[in-house]
Amino acid sequence: MCKKLGRLSALAMGISLACVGGLPILTHAAPMLEEVIVTGQKRSESTQDTPVAITGMTSDSLEKFGFASANDISAQVPNMQVSGPFGEVQPIFAIRGVSMSDYSSNQASPIGVYSDESYMGAVYTHGMNFFDVERLEVLRGPQGTLYGKNTTGGAINIITKTPMIDDGLHVNAKLGAGNYDSRVGDLGVEGTLIDETLAARIAYSFSRNTGYTENRSGGPNLSSIDFQALRLTLNWQISENLSNVLKLTHGQNDSLANASRNEPRGNLNGGDGLLGAGGVVTGSVAQGDASSGYIDNNGYSASSKNLGHHEVEDNFTGPLIVNSDMLVNKLEYTGESHTLTSITSIGISDYAQQQNTDGSPEGLLEIRWAVDTEAFSQDFRVSSNYDGMFNFIGGLYYAEEKMDMHNEYAIYATPPDVRVAITYPGATGFYPYLLDYGQLDQKIITDKTSYAGYTQLRFDVTADFGIDFGIRYTVDEIDLSYLNISREGYDGSPRGTYVPGNTTQYDEPFVPLNLGGDAGIVEIDVFLENLLSGQVTLEDLLATGQVGYTHGPYTTASSTPMSAKEQEFTGKLGFDYRFSDDFMMYLSYSKGFRSGNFNGGAYYRERDFEDAYARPEYIDAYEIGFKSDFYDQRARVNAAAFLYDYKDQQFINVVGVSNFLENAGGSTIAGLEAEIMFAATEKLMLMMGIGYLDTEYTELELSDTQTLNNPDDTIDLSGNELISAPKVSANVSIDYELYNGDSGYVSWNVNANYQAKQWYSAYNDKGGYENIKQDAYALVNTRLTWRGINENYSVSIWAKNLAQEEYDGYAINLQAGFGFDYFQAGPPRTFGVDATYKF
Repeated sequence: MCKKLGRLSALAMGISLACVGGLPILTHAAPMLEEVIVTGQKRSESTQDTPVAITGMTSDSLEKFGFASANDISAQVPNMQVSGPFGEVQPIFAIRGVSMSDYSSNQASPIGVYSDESYMGAVYTHGMNFFDVERLEVLRGPQGTLYGKNTTGGAINIITKTPMIDDGLHVNAKLGAGNYDSRVGDLGVEGTLIDETLAARIAYSFSRNTGYTENRSGGPNLSSIDFQALRLTLNWQISENLSNVLKLTHGQNDSLANASRNEPRGNLNGGDGLLGAGGVVTGSVAQGDASSGYIDNNGYSASSKNLGHHEVEDNFTGPLIVNSDMLVNKLEYTGESHTLTSITSIGISDYAQQQNTDGSPEGLLEIRWAVDTEAFSQDFRVSSNYDGMFNFIGGLYYAEEKMDMHNEYAIYATPPDVRVAITYPGATGFYPYLLDYGQLDQKIITDKTSYAGYTQLRFDVTADFGIDFGIRYTVDEIDLSYLNISREGYDGSPRGTYVPGNTTQYDEPFVPLNLGGDAGIVEIDVFLENLLSGQVTLEDLLATGQVGYTHGPYTTASSTPMSAKEQEFTGKLGFDYRFSDDFMMYLSYSKGFRSGNFNGGAYYRERDFEDAYARPEYIDAYEIGFKSDFYDQRARVNAAAFLYDYKDQQFINVVGVSNFLENAGGSTIAGLEAEIMFAATEKLMLMMGIGYLDTEYTELELSDTQTLNNPDDTIDLSGNELISAPKVSANVSIDYELYNGDSGYVSWNVNANYQAKQWYSAYNDKGGYENIKQDAYALVNTRLTWRGINENYSVSIWAKNLAQEEYDGYAINLQAGFGFDYFQAGPPRTFGVDATYKF
C-alpha cells in the first residue's frame, strides 16, 4: 500500500489545474463564484466542503450548456465519456476508465444511476429521467459505502425539482425548434394546494426530430428522437417534523433507432457479379487479405457505395421503444439530533428495438431486442446532527429486480458471397449451413435480490482535521430461473433447440463440413458449383450424421436453473485537512464492486456454472486531492490524482456468432483530473478542465478471432489500454456578457470538449481489431441568449458540433462471424432556437 500511495503522491505533483466542484453562474452584482449544494454524501453540503471528487451542475448551468439528454453530461466533466449505441435513451457511461462495453439488456452498468436517490438498474432506462432537473451530481470513484454495488466507477445523481410549500404559483415553459425538424418543449407548473401542508408540481417534457441519418434505401431517416415524459410531485408536510415527497414519473420513447455502419475488410470486388446463370461462379475472384483471417461475407461495403458518415442503405432498422414508470417516495422525520429517512422505489419498464446490425440492405444480422423489468427497493437510514466531533449515517437496504429478456437474431437471410468459400480455405466448411439458417430465439429470465447494511462515520478530530470511515456489507443473490436458446425459421417456425438440447461437444451452431485439409481451390470450386446447382444437397450432407446443426429437438423447456450468491464488504477510509477557510486537502482509500451476472449473450451448448457466470468485479481506489477558492472567491481550483487496482473487470467478448460475458484478470488505472474556474470580470467567466488516464490490462487473454479453424487459439492482451479510456480529455467554457441594458442582457457561451484516441475493444490493435477505436476529436458548441432584466424570459440560438466533426461513439468487431466491423456514428451538427418563460 505504501508503494501505491507513493505513486499516487507522485501523480499529484503534476496537478496544475482544477477539477470543478460545480458549474455555477456569474452574477451581475459582483464577479464571485456561486456555492453549489450537493447531497452526494446523503447530507446537504457545499461541493467545496465535500472531500470527494464530485461535480455538481445546477439547473442554470444545465441550461447554459444546452443540456438536452444524458449524452450531454460528459461535456464539462473530465475523465468521463458517454456513448449511445442504441440512442439517447440508453447511454453507456464511462468514468476514469471504468466502463461497460456490454450491450446486453440484463447487464448492470458499473456507473450507478440514481433518480431522486432511487437506483435505476436497467441500463435502457438511464436516459428516461433527465427532464425537469434541479441538479445533477457526478461522483467519481467507487461509492461502495453509501451507494453499494454497481458503482465501481462512480455514481450519477439526478435530482428533480420539488415544489416548495407556501411559495406561490410558479410556471416555467420552454419551446424550441431546430434542424432535422427538431421540436422540444418543457412545461412545469407548481403551487400550494393546502397552506402550510401540501404543494404539487406537474412537469411535462417532449423531444422529437426526424433523424439525422439519411436512409438511401428509401425508408425514413434513422437516429431519430420521439420522447415524452410526465412527472407528478407531491410535497406533504405531515407535521412539524415529518415530511413526505412522492414522485410519479412516466416516460416513453418511440423513435427510430441509431443506424449502423458496415465496414468489411475482405475485398471481394465490392459485391458485384457474384453468380452467373445457374448459380455458377463467374468472373475473377479477388483474393482479399487472407493473412488477416477475415472474410467479406456478402461483398457489401458502405464506403464502396460512397455513402456519407450519416448515410446508410438500411432495410430493417425499426422502432426503439422504451416505456418507464417509476414511483419514488421519500418519508423523512427530522428530530433535534437525528434524521430518519425512508426511500421507497418501484419501477416497471420495458424495452424493444428492431436493429439492422449489419448496416446494409442485406440480411446478415438483424436483431429484435426486448426485455421487461420489474424492480423494487427500500432504503432506511438514520443520520445524526450532533454538536460534537462525531456524526454518522447508517442504514439498511433491500432491492429486488426481475428481468424477462427475449431476443431474436435473424442470421444470413441473404446468403453469404459464394466466393468467400473459394477464397478462404476453411470457409467452405460452414458455407452450406448459412444458406437457410433462420434465426436464434433467446429467452432469459433472471431474478436479483440484494440486502445490505451500511454506515459511514465522521470524526472531526479538530476544527481542521477530519476522518471518514465507511463500511457496507452486501448479500447479493442472482437466479437464472429460465434459459432457452432455439433455432427458428425466418418466419418463426420451430426448427430445433440448442439450450437445452445440444448433446454434442460443440459450443457452435453447427459442426462444419470437413472436405479434407489439403483440398485445392479447384476441388472447392467444383463442390460449390455442384451444391448451388443442386447436384449435391445440404440434406445429403446432413444425412451422413458427420456434420450438421448442433441443436436437438425443439422445446420451450429451460436449461438447468442456476443461482449465485455473493457476500461482499466495501467501504472507505478518508482523511481531510483544512489549511484555511478556502483550501482543503483529502486522502482516501475506497473499495467498490459490481455484482456478478449470467451471460446474456447467444451461445449453443448448455454451460456449467463456471462458464455461464461472470464473477463480480472489484476496484481498490487510492485518491489524493484538494479543493480551494481564492482571489476573493473569484477563482476555484479543485484537483485529484488517483490509482485503481481493478480486478475481474466484466466485459462482453464477441467470438464468431457467440457472445461471452468475461472477466479480465486484472488491470490498473492511474490518472489526474483538474479544472479551473475564474470569474475574470463581471462580464467574463472562464472554465477549463483536463483529465489524464494511464490504463493497462495486467492480465488478460482472449480468443484469437482471426483463426477460423481453431477457436481455442488465444491472444495475450496484457499491456493493452482499457476500453473507453482516452489518455487525455479536456473541456473549456467561456461565458461573456455582450450587452447589458435596461430591458435585459445578452450572454454568449462557447464550450468545447476534446477526447484523445480511445479503444472500444480490449484487443486494441491486436488480432485485427485496429479499426475498433475512435481517433482524437473535439466538439464545439455555442449558445447566444437574450434574457429579460428580471430573468423571467429568454430567447436563445444555439449550435452543437459546430465544426461538423465526424466521429464514432461505439464499435464492435463482427468480422469472424459476419465479415464486418460495426460502428455507430456520433451526431452531426445540430442547431436551433428556443424560448423560455417563467413566473
